[in-house]
Amino acid sequence: MIARARAVAMGCLLLAAAIPAAAPAQSPASASLETFVAEGSVGPYRAGLNLTIRDRREVVAAHYYYASTGKDIPLKIVQVGETLVLDEPDGARMALALTNADPKEPRPLNFATATGLAGQWTSGAKALPARFGFGTVLQGPSPARWYGDVTRESDAAFEARVRRFLNAVRKGDCKVLAGTMSYPLTINGRTRVTVRLAAAFSPYCRQVLAPASVARLREAIPHEMFVRDGQAMVANGTAWFDANGAKALNLP
Repeated sequence: MIARARAVAMGCLLLAAAIPAAAPAQSPASASLETFVAEGSVGPYRAGLNLTIRDRREVVAAHYYYASTGKDIPLKIVQVGETLVLDEPDGARMALALTNADPKEPRPLNFATATGLAGQWTSGAKALPARFGFGTVLQGPSPARWYGDVTRESDAAFEARVRRFLNAVRKGDCKVLAGTMSYPLTINGRTRVTVRLAAAFSPYCRQVLAPASVARLREAIPHEMFVRDGQAMVANGTAWFDANGAKALNLP
């Protein structure tokens, strides 16, 4: 069985577990649809891929985005067996094949047995390797609103809040970073610490900005983030966000 949310599960274990609310009833037309959200890269650029799948086999809608912008790029789909040809509006193309490193997994692969997609992105004479690993799987088509369980503000405004946190991490700016947290803040590292006020954050900033922590957070894609128990996560659960900012940090 494919382990679609291995990293997600690891991050979730560091928070108090809760039973998710029951999903709303689906119409017969959408009952067989699932949304696969994958993370990976196109050349040196971190990117995410969103696929709406029917019956674990047929791709009926797709878009992708780069971590740097979070802007959805629509894709036209041609599917031949295990291979997807995804065309962008400007003429760029991704040709991706289903992958699974386990040679014992029966072939041909489908979206129930694959762990990701790999291939090439091309635009004119330029070619870059492209690779994505499946993570979150949602029932039904891609949601119109991703963070309704987290905040009343728009998805774009919430993602901008997460980007401010990530930019502060990249710049090593402790003052700005303190203002992007939601207090009381939980920091899980070698020990568990609760920081109750922004004024008390400074002694812990270097821990957040340690090379291993920064390396993890540089992989974050702050768009179409996984949500559980009223919080959204990035970087496989390294940071979790509520409506006010980073609420829990799970550091190496």
